[in-house]
Amino acid sequence: MKMKRLMLLIVCMAFVVFAIAQKPKDETPAAAKTAFAAKYPGAQKVKWSVEKPGEFEVEFVLNKAESSALFDATGKFLESEVEIKEAELPQGIKATLAKDFIGFKLDEIEKSTDGKGVVTFEMEAAKGKEKLVISFDGAGKLLSKAPAKAEKGEEKEKK
Repeated sequence: MKMKRLMLLIVCMAFVVFAIAQKPKDETPAAAKTAFAAKYPGAQKVKWSVEKPGEFEVEFVLNKAESSALFDATGKFLESEVEIKEAELPQGIKATLAKDFIGFKLDEIEKSTDGKGVVTFEMEAAKGKEKLVISFDGAGKLLSKAPAKAEKGEEKEKK
């Protein structure tokens, strides 16, 4: 009797292990994947996720730069972001930074392009304890400046 229970337990455990080990079903519509492949044929390290219902984000590497793009379920391109270096910022933005953000160190600089082709630049700027998220248009006009939200790890360190 004990042997039957042991065998039954082993079989049940095997089913549980196999069920847990199954990869989650890919929810990304084929239209989004097709549109992505056409727009970014050289993309590598492709990883899809659901941004919000009906919108699908793909993170990838293109030309050695970390990038992401957003598509809807029909494959319509909504937005892209690519990490860039400070040296790659347009001259107008560099001039605004030199004038209005003296002493700030920049991090996580991204060039964003929306579905209509409008380009903006967003970055984190830090000086001492002051941390900001700032964004500019391509000509260097400041679009927004807001305090950076602390990440979960940083919040724990402060407490």
